Amino acid sequence: MKKRFLTCMITAALLTSLTACGQQSPTQQAPEDTAVTQEQNTGADNVPAAGEGTSTPGQQTEGQPQQPPATPLEGVGGDVAAQTEAEGDALTDDSIGPVVFTPNERGYSMVYGSNVLHAYFKRQNVIPGNGKMIIRRTADDTVVEEIDLKDTKKCQIAEPDSTFSLVGWNNGTHLTIRLADIPASGEAYYVNLEDGSFTSQDGTIRSKAVIDSTTWSYGVAPYGVIPALPDGSDVYVGDVLSADILVRQPAVLAKIENYDENRVRFNDKEFKQDAKLEIKIYQIGEDPFTVTFFDNDDNPLGSITLSYTASMPPQSEEEAPQKSITNL
Repeated sequence: MKKRFLTCMITAALLTSLTACGQQSPTQQAPEDTAVTQEQNTGADNVPAAGEGTSTPGQQTEGQPQQPPATPLEGVGGDVAAQTEAEGDALTDDSIGPVVFTPNERGYSMVYGSNVLHAYFKRQNVIPGNGKMIIRRTADDTVVEEIDLKDTKKCQIAEPDSTFSLVGWNNGTHLTIRLADIPASGEAYYVNLEDGSFTSQDGTIRSKAVIDSTTWSYGVAPYGVIPALPDGSDVYVGDVLSADILVRQPAVLAKIENYDENRVRFNDKEFKQDAKLEIKIYQIGEDPFTVTFFDNDDNPLGSITLSYTASMPPQSEEEAPQKSITNL
């Protein structure tokens, strides 16, 4: 089953020439926050009831651990290795080249609670052009958000991850695009890109427009994480934070992964049903961790990475050093 899953993941690898964002220097750099930055809404109305919502076959994680790539190319399918060889996966002077989008409707939904999209380019040093990214709701084609990809708060260079090796690329460009809001569970979306949304660093190659509703489409899963504080919030050493873990079909298990036990610890590391996750911060600095969801066959369905930046708590008035006051 795992072998079939891996094949499925790589099948989604070959894509059209377009996608990516964030400003990029000649060498790949990590973004200021490699975790998926999310603005979490903790109101009761935002937590779907058990069994509510349906995920479109498709995306995340962000923090984007192993995700099946999307495949905008028409006719891509069958044996991935053979297809890759047949398509000649080579970079040319007239195309941005192969790109993988996640989340995508080919088996990897966006985890509820996330607000991050990912674009993986085989070409290195892809930078944002003048075109915008437009997010539309599939149900009625209404525009949900328009994103200026040159806005570094919206689009950032991210660290390479396992997606590159899954599609057989040695390196490339990984960019993350942050949405303004948390997409609704069970909702479906698609992405349009204006002509020239991405270019090569020297500006000689421009991406083509994406104007259809299938090249990059995704659904939001019913499983996910709803933190009490927005991802990326500043907290104090010694704080105990909380989050609601939503384990809903097709997910049957959630695991806490990719964290430093010297910095952050949890009341539990595996959850088989909806539960409260407690997070205790032990040291100053950034403390990311990933929640990955699995199906009955132990295949990863999607993941979400949260990160908090801890500082020392302020001193009380009694403990603060006395200040010398002089009247002149």
